[in-house]
Amino acid sequence: MSKRNIEIKARIANDAEFERRVETAKKLTNTNGEILSQRDVFYKVCSGRLKLRTENGKAMLIQYARPDVSGPKLSEFDVLAVEDADKLDRMLSNSVGVIGEVKKSRYLFLLDQTRIHLDKVEGLGTFLEFEVCLRPEQTIEDGTQIANDLINKFEIGESDLMTGAYMDELKQK
Repeated sequence: MSKRNIEIKARIANDAEFERRVETAKKLTNTNGEILSQRDVFYKVCSGRLKLRTENGKAMLIQYARPDVSGPKLSEFDVLAVEDADKLDRMLSNSVGVIGEVKKSRYLFLLDQTRIHLDKVEGLGTFLEFEVCLRPEQTIEDGTQIANDLINKFEIGESDLMTGAYMDELKQK
């Protein structure tokens, strides 16, 4: 895999807490962030996860692997820009099958090397995610320290941390 992140994902209890976290992100980044509309289709694969993401008129195929554990964790991934998302979706759906799809509205904030996502996921609720984009020379511990610092700044409780992906949560419903 070509890229590495340290990631965390956390549940946000309600809209007021979501808005409070949006305000925290605005203050930390000194921006209003960017709003993205995303649709992820997850496909059946032998290992890791494979999803086709459409986002504000663009598409990308994302293959990634990360452990399903709570707290900061290493995610290794590759991304491929896609010209014809509909055709690729048909090909993958017909050949390997679809697990399901996730639709969300996402606030994106950039803080140094970290992507801060505040998500409203259809059928699930509200969430916060950090992706600390590791530089080649950085260790997992370096990224974990950055993630833990942000966990404190955003006042995320240990019980709010998630182990898996949104798709996993939707499948359990």
